[in-house]
Amino acid sequence: MRFGRGGRGGRRFRLRLGAGLRVPRVPLAVMGAILTVIVTWTVHEALQPGPWQRVFATREGLTGRRLATGAVIQPGDRFVALPHPCALRRDVEVSYQGRALVVPVLDVGPWNTDDDYWSNGQRPAAERGRGAYRTPVNRAGIDLSDATFATLGMRDNDVVEWRFVHRGYIPLPRLASGER
Repeated sequence: MRFGRGGRGGRRFRLRLGAGLRVPRVPLAVMGAILTVIVTWTVHEALQPGPWQRVFATREGLTGRRLATGAVIQPGDRFVALPHPCALRRDVEVSYQGRALVVPVLDVGPWNTDDDYWSNGQRPAAERGRGAYRTPVNRAGIDLSDATFATLGMRDNDVVEWRFVHRGYIPLPRLASGER
């Protein structure tokens, strides 16, 4: 019996499907090209920003307090809080009146700790006055740190738009026609 690549005298086996059908041989280069296209497309799709969420935003404040990530809020820290732990340490783009900023999610809140409204296409539970962590006193679906609030040019709590983005994402100016 001979092992190896089947050189001279080696047997070649072919899979037969039905009456005389043979499985075509696909050259390695073609399989590599197909795999490259699939991997490239998968990475491209993963790097696309998520859909925009339009919600009421409040200023978190709380300088000196501990965040859900364990860090202590320092003056000048830019971050947001979303109401579910699955968002922690992800980056979001926040937009307000033509200004955009990419910041990490470092806290859970403002009113809920288990409301991942963005993943199921719903509105924040706080808009309905529901709170799992504490009773909402406003309809905020996102909290902004003092520095994020100031950088966006906000003077009072207001509606913002936000979306998840990949690490290293650079916000580009949005089209004046309102395209998203």
